[in-house]
Amino acid sequence: MWLFSFLSSPRMADAENELRTELREFAYDGLVQLAIDLERGVVKRGTWDGCVLSYRRGSAGSVDCDRKGRRGNAFTRFWDAERLDEAHVLKFVRAEIEARMAAGTAPAPEPPLPSFIG
Repeated sequence: MWLFSFLSSPRMADAENELRTELREFAYDGLVQLAIDLERGVVKRGTWDGCVLSYRRGSAGSVDCDRKGRRGNAFTRFWDAERLDEAHVLKFVRAEIEARMAAGTAPAPEPPLPSFIG
């Protein structure tokens, strides 16, 4: 019976809700770096040294627990068990980045540096 409840959609919904809530606490640069690393497939599983939630303060491994001080939650269990892939998580990361851009809370992009070649 436990196996069925682990694989059911309410558990997946719990993991997704936990991820959304965690991403709201991320520094913007952490979201951007996480998106880049998810696309490259280098985000770790089974350790806080580079897992999805460890990017909260801006880089991989910048924190070693979730926003409530826990070392495990519904999302981390699904991530570590490979029940969520990079593309699935990336969808939520991009949604958070877009929400911040729409709300005007994302930093303005830096203008390109002038070229002095000549």
